[in-house]
Amino acid sequence: MIGLLVITHGELGRELIKAAEFIMGRREKITSLSVISQTLPEELSKQIKEAIVKVGGPEGVLVLTDMFGGTPNNISLTMWEQGKVEVVTGVNLPMVIKALSGRDKHPLSELASQVCSAGREAISVAGELLSS
Repeated sequence: MIGLLVITHGELGRELIKAAEFIMGRREKITSLSVISQTLPEELSKQIKEAIVKVGGPEGVLVLTDMFGGTPNNISLTMWEQGKVEVVTGVNLPMVIKALSGRDKHPLSELASQVCSAGREAISVAGELLSS
Protein backbone atom coordinates (compact mmCIF):
# COMPACT_ATOMS: atom_id res chain seq x y z
CA MET A 1 0.00 0.00 0.00
CA ILE A 2 1.33 3.42 -0.95
CA GLY A 3 1.52 5.80 1.99
CA LEU A 4 -0.01 9.28 1.74
CA LEU A 5 1.26 12.52 3.24
CA VAL A 6 -0.66 15.78 2.80
CA ILE A 7 1.34 18.93 3.57
CA THR A 8 -0.39 22.31 3.48
CA HIS A 9 -0.43 25.82 4.82
CA GLY A 10 -2.61 25.85 7.93
CA GLU A 11 -4.92 22.95 8.70
CA LEU A 12 -6.11 22.35 5.12
CA GLY A 13 -4.42 18.96 4.83
CA ARG A 14 -5.86 17.67 8.08
CA GLU A 15 -9.32 18.80 7.04
CA LEU A 16 -9.01 17.24 3.58
CA ILE A 17 -8.17 13.91 5.21
CA LYS A 18 -11.10 14.27 7.61
CA ALA A 19 -13.44 15.00 4.68
CA ALA A 20 -12.12 12.04 2.67
CA GLU A 21 -12.54 9.73 5.65
CA PHE A 22 -16.06 11.07 6.18
CA ILE A 23 -16.84 9.90 2.65
CA MET A 24 -14.75 6.71 2.54
CA GLY A 25 -14.34 5.65 6.14
CA ARG A 26 -11.20 5.60 8.27
CA ARG A 27 -7.95 4.87 6.42
CA GLU A 28 -4.46 3.86 7.45
CA LYS A 29 -1.03 5.01 6.28
CA ILE A 30 -2.15 8.61 5.76
CA THR A 31 -1.16 11.70 7.70
CA SER A 32 -0.88 15.44 7.31
CA LEU A 33 1.52 18.19 8.28
CA SER A 34 0.44 21.78 8.82
CA VAL A 35 2.74 24.68 8.07
CA ILE A 36 2.18 27.85 10.08
CA SER A 37 4.10 31.12 10.02
CA GLN A 38 6.30 30.00 12.91
CA THR A 39 7.35 26.76 11.21
CA LEU A 40 11.07 26.83 10.50
CA PRO A 41 12.18 25.15 7.25
CA GLU A 42 14.64 22.90 9.12
CA GLU A 43 11.88 21.72 11.46
CA LEU A 44 9.48 21.09 8.58
CA SER A 45 12.13 19.10 6.73
CA LYS A 46 12.61 16.92 9.83
CA GLN A 47 8.83 16.48 10.22
CA ILE A 48 8.45 15.48 6.56
CA LYS A 49 11.23 12.89 6.83
CA GLU A 50 9.60 11.43 9.96
CA ALA A 51 6.13 11.37 8.35
CA ILE A 52 7.49 9.62 5.23
CA VAL A 53 8.95 6.91 7.45
CA LYS A 54 5.69 6.69 9.42
CA VAL A 55 3.39 6.13 6.40
CA GLY A 56 5.97 4.62 4.05
CA GLY A 57 6.54 1.11 2.92
CA PRO A 58 8.00 -0.77 -0.02
CA GLU A 59 5.43 0.70 -2.42
CA GLY A 60 6.50 4.28 -1.61
CA VAL A 61 4.88 7.50 -0.43
CA LEU A 62 2.79 10.02 -2.35
CA VAL A 63 3.16 13.54 -0.97
CA LEU A 64 0.33 15.95 -1.80
CA THR A 65 1.01 19.67 -1.29
CA ASP A 66 -1.23 22.69 -1.64
CA MET A 67 0.65 25.11 -3.88
CA PHE A 68 3.62 24.95 -6.22
CA GLY A 69 6.34 27.28 -4.99
CA GLY A 70 5.05 27.32 -1.41
CA THR A 71 7.11 26.11 1.54
CA PRO A 72 5.32 22.73 1.85
CA ASN A 73 6.03 21.98 -1.81
CA ASN A 74 9.56 23.36 -1.93
CA ILE A 75 10.72 21.31 1.03
CA SER A 76 8.82 18.21 -0.14
CA LEU A 77 10.63 18.37 -3.47
CA THR A 78 13.92 17.81 -1.64
CA MET A 79 12.50 14.45 -0.49
CA TRP A 80 11.63 13.26 -4.02
CA GLU A 81 13.15 9.90 -4.84
CA GLN A 82 12.21 8.07 -8.01
CA GLY A 83 9.95 5.14 -7.24
CA LYS A 84 9.96 5.87 -3.51
CA VAL A 85 8.65 9.40 -2.90
CA GLU A 86 6.56 11.36 -5.40
CA VAL A 87 5.21 14.90 -4.96
CA VAL A 88 2.01 16.29 -6.51
CA THR A 89 0.91 19.89 -5.98
CA GLY A 90 -2.51 21.58 -5.95
CA VAL A 91 -4.18 19.13 -3.59
CA ASN A 92 -7.97 19.08 -3.45
CA LEU A 93 -10.52 16.63 -2.07
CA PRO A 94 -10.98 14.62 -5.29
CA MET A 95 -7.21 14.10 -5.39
CA VAL A 96 -7.14 12.74 -1.84
CA ILE A 97 -10.04 10.41 -2.59
CA LYS A 98 -8.38 9.19 -5.81
CA ALA A 99 -5.13 8.58 -3.94
CA LEU A 100 -6.89 6.61 -1.21
CA SER A 101 -8.93 4.54 -3.65
CA GLY A 102 -6.08 3.77 -6.04
CA ARG A 103 -3.06 3.26 -3.84
CA ASP A 104 -3.47 -0.51 -3.66
CA LYS A 105 -4.01 -0.87 -7.41
CA HIS A 106 -1.25 1.15 -9.07
CA PRO A 107 2.48 1.79 -8.74
CA LEU A 108 3.55 5.14 -7.31
CA SER A 109 4.27 6.96 -10.58
CA GLU A 110 0.97 5.86 -12.14
CA LEU A 111 -0.98 6.80 -9.00
CA ALA A 112 0.62 10.25 -9.02
CA SER A 113 -0.50 10.80 -12.63
CA GLN A 114 -4.03 9.60 -11.89
CA VAL A 115 -4.27 11.83 -8.81
CA CYS A 116 -3.15 14.83 -10.85
CA SER A 117 -5.75 14.07 -13.55
CA ALA A 118 -8.50 13.63 -10.94
CA GLY A 119 -7.70 17.03 -9.48
CA ARG A 120 -7.84 18.76 -12.85
CA GLU A 121 -11.04 16.99 -13.92
CA ALA A 122 -12.81 18.03 -10.72
CA ILE A 123 -12.42 21.74 -11.51
CA SER A 124 -15.26 23.37 -13.44
CA VAL A 125 -17.10 26.64 -13.87
CA ALA A 126 -20.79 26.18 -13.06
CA GLY A 127 -21.92 28.79 -15.61
CA GLU A 128 -20.13 26.96 -18.42
CA LEU A 129 -21.72 23.65 -17.46
CA LEU A 130 -25.21 25.04 -16.95
CA SER A 131 -25.32 27.19 -20.09
CA SER A 132 -24.45 24.41 -22.53
